[in-house]
Amino acid sequence: MDLRTLFYAQTGALIATAAMLWIARAEADSRNGLRTWTFAITSQGVAYLLLASAGRLPVLLTAVLGNALGALSVALFMVAIRQFLGLRRDVRWLSLMVVAVTIVAGIGGAHYEIATMFNGVIYGAVQLLNGQVLWVRPSTGLRRIQRVVSVFYLLMGLVLPLRAAALALTGTHRDYLDLPLDWQAPVYVFGFLFIIVTNLGFVLMCKMRAEDEARRQAMTDELTGLANRRALSEAIERSLAQSVSHSRPFAMVMADLDHFKSINDRFGHHGGDAALTAFAQRLSAAVGSEGLCFRYGGEEFGVLLPDTNAAEALRLIERVRQEVALPAEGHRHALSASFGVATWQSGDTADTLLGRADQALYRAKAAGRNRAEVA
Repeated sequence: MDLRTLFYAQTGALIATAAMLWIARAEADSRNGLRTWTFAITSQGVAYLLLASAGRLPVLLTAVLGNALGALSVALFMVAIRQFLGLRRDVRWLSLMVVAVTIVAGIGGAHYEIATMFNGVIYGAVQLLNGQVLWVRPSTGLRRIQRVVSVFYLLMGLVLPLRAAALALTGTHRDYLDLPLDWQAPVYVFGFLFIIVTNLGFVLMCKMRAEDEARRQAMTDELTGLANRRALSEAIERSLAQSVSHSRPFAMVMADLDHFKSINDRFGHHGGDAALTAFAQRLSAAVGSEGLCFRYGGEEFGVLLPDTNAAEALRLIERVRQEVALPAEGHRHALSASFGVATWQSGDTADTLLGRADQALYRAKAAGRNRAEVA
């Protein structure tokens, strides 16, 4: 197998990947960088096809257009990575790079090794920057795969200028694709691996982030922005497991907005939704870092207090109760809430714990509302 065949193999892999990404494109691709990445692969695939045809097509196509599209793809890959990481994208110097690569390719003409040496230095610097930013800015839950992609970018950032130096030392004006395999074969084999790892890695990064966002949405109450009942169930199960393993106390608090039906009757469902949203914000602010807040359903809310015993929980909730209450003012209905507190006991399940918290809440409602009771 010669270098030209290896180059065509890389070209085939790029075009196939670009085709699959275009077929599977989605709206979210424009936000996470995958749409830009798809443009980059497409540009790179066409560039490789032209460059692999060196000596068989006009120089204007293979040298000038091929290198221009190659430089464009390198710039787009960098933009896609920064877009994925949420970083500022200044394309001015990347545009200058594309122009410089195109000019050098035009000057070199059929002497492809000139453009290859120049590009090796320029592209090497870009790949090092890509590798560096991926390494130092790991995304939540993506550290391992992001670091793998980063390593391949860093390695390519070293391989490209070394290859340029080796071509310069050969002193030949023969088409580099027709040179013997010898030292170039490992470079092309690594290039093939680089294409697979970086493209598959970036797609997986986007997929994993999308899955994480979908999970967060599934765990979030759409109206109030608090975690929802499903998230509460999972949080209770984690707390129960920790309590069983390490005997760590925790408290479960159920809260119910007082006289919510009258708010709905007077102000309508829109007013009721506004009251729920405002209460959720005040509840979350009052609890702060001492606990986790959830919307259980309707006008009921839950608060999970880790490492908290009954006395501590009651003190905290008494303060919260006072902070979330609002007096009637103008057209605003008075707002207050009742609270029921239950602490973990050996042998508890999620149902028994929530049941005791509910019973305490019912007692608070029966005793006149706007108060807290402990199970």
